[in-house]
Amino acid sequence: MKIVKRLLITIGILVLVIGGTTFWMLYRSGAFREIKPHFAGRCEALPLPGSSEDIQVDRERGMAYLSVIDRKSIVEGKDAQGTVMRVDLNTRPFAAVDALLSRPSSLRPHGLSLYVGADGVRRLFVINHGRDRGGDSEAVELFIETAPGEFSHVETFHGRALNSPNDLVAVGPRQFYVANDKALGGAFAGILQMAGIGASPLSYFDGGQARDVLTDIASGGGINAAPDYRTLYIAETTGKRLRIVDRREDGSVSERMRVELDTAPDNIDVAADGSLWVAGHANTLALVRHFIGGTPAPSQVWRVALGPGAAASVEELYLDDGKQISAGSVGATWDKLLLIGSITERKILICERAGP
Repeated sequence: MKIVKRLLITIGILVLVIGGTTFWMLYRSGAFREIKPHFAGRCEALPLPGSSEDIQVDRERGMAYLSVIDRKSIVEGKDAQGTVMRVDLNTRPFAAVDALLSRPSSLRPHGLSLYVGADGVRRLFVINHGRDRGGDSEAVELFIETAPGEFSHVETFHGRALNSPNDLVAVGPRQFYVANDKALGGAFAGILQMAGIGASPLSYFDGGQARDVLTDIASGGGINAAPDYRTLYIAETTGKRLRIVDRREDGSVSERMRVELDTAPDNIDVAADGSLWVAGHANTLALVRHFIGGTPAPSQVWRVALGPGAAASVEELYLDDGKQISAGSVGATWDKLLLIGSITERKILICERAGP
């Protein structure tokens, strides 16, 4: 009887532990959150031949550059090739055109970064995935502007530190940081990260070689830099927070602060006023279902204003239940415009904000 009693107690404890863990994971995923769509403004859709997971805005010229590939086909196991497209935000009706005059033999773009040098020369850095992400080698492609808004391919970067690149930010003509979303390759590592288990590295390429400068990022989903390149902003997707770090001359970093968010943050846009516009996944369980079955997944954009010391104000400016756009991954700004891109939707939203 004592053995049976102990067994029943053990089973009961396991049930409580498993049930509690499941509830915690569902809570962290946003599964219980009520989605009430809102946005102070109006939006129009711009169709694309694929989805634009990341968007970079040339603020001086009013040009938006889009990382475009048919990711729905990739999710379905099909092959696809992508490109970088350009939208002139000064001209209506808006239209997306190819911005690449030349490209590598295979291009499956993800995160991208626009770097404008002191001489005015514009460079695009683009993450390029292999067909078998987690199996094939990863790369960063460098394009240089050879005509206004048109770029030619000049170099490919490889390296051990590019094990699972999700986003990057350029800080020099050949220097950049990479936010990896997993520490290891393969699907199992991705599942662990979705569950909030494990950490991934932040890597720095100094123009000659790459090295890890942080190793405890909770899945790097996005990264950007202040205009003076002295501060980096990192989206920790499974950590549900932003990490703000200061750069040193040798490329190493020191943590300044963390900003907690009620979302799984993705790409980060640094607006003209210095505020951070962060796309987020309000319900990651719905995001997984979206990938599997195509059901709607909420899209969200936050504005984060950093104050003195560790102060920060956080405001949710856009929320949609996935019917206007699903799986929103970036919210980029220019003047009163907000451009929202998606992991899977073959369009972007160009939204005009109301008010001053």
